[in-house]
Amino acid sequence: MQILKNITRVFYKRLFFSVTEYFLTGENILCSDINYFIQVPTNAFNKLSPFYTLLINLEREEEQIWKDIYHRTQTEIKSFLNNSDYSYSVQYNLSANELKKFISLYNSFASDKKIRKAERYRLTGYLKAGILAVSFIKHNGSYIYINIYRITVDRAVNLHSFRPAKINSEINNTYYGKAHRALHWLDIKEFKQAGIKQYDFGGWYNGTENKELLNINAFKEQFTSAKTCEYTGVIYKNIILKGLKKLLAYG
Repeated sequence: MQILKNITRVFYKRLFFSVTEYFLTGENILCSDINYFIQVPTNAFNKLSPFYTLLINLEREEEQIWKDIYHRTQTEIKSFLNNSDYSYSVQYNLSANELKKFISLYNSFASDKKIRKAERYRLTGYLKAGILAVSFIKHNGSYIYINIYRITVDRAVNLHSFRPAKINSEINNTYYGKAHRALHWLDIKEFKQAGIKQYDFGGWYNGTENKELLNINAFKEQFTSAKTCEYTGVIYKNIILKGLKKLLAYG
């Protein structure tokens, strides 16, 4: 059984600068050169931005959680679990080399999608703090879908959910779609059993123009409609970084 951490902050280094991350806490203090406030309940120092996400209450019975899932999604999950040749695993205690491998897989995906690559310093900090987990589904020894999480007693937060480069032309998009939904469901059950209170989909796009993000919203909403607004942002205490931020703002 995984031992969960009941912590709301993590310290690590980013190059020459000290970093503190605060998550799910009302602490309004600045401990480091760089201070990230991630999904906190209040707008610390009035310098954060609203952040919307979708939550599943894992303290409910599994049957209640399942009933909230869209019926066609339920069908796809059951179809995958009952008819597919797959293996599922969650890794809580990765080695540094294993983390490097998953970061490399995600960065290749991010390059193809032209999105931001993984925050290596952050994920390494989570690993050292014992709050990083990676889940995945494999088919014939190859990764089909991978989820990366920050996990504490309060929440399992889905940081990255991605499909590595296709290596088997026999696997079609329908199979991938079913695997993606099944992976989230298996993770929900795993984290509920581990004693985590909430499952967090890691964000919800509060806009109307970006079609790709709206499609991601629609995928997440197949599992829950419980939307919440929190606050996220970065505050620099280091004088050099504060100066650079001002220059960029006026540049």
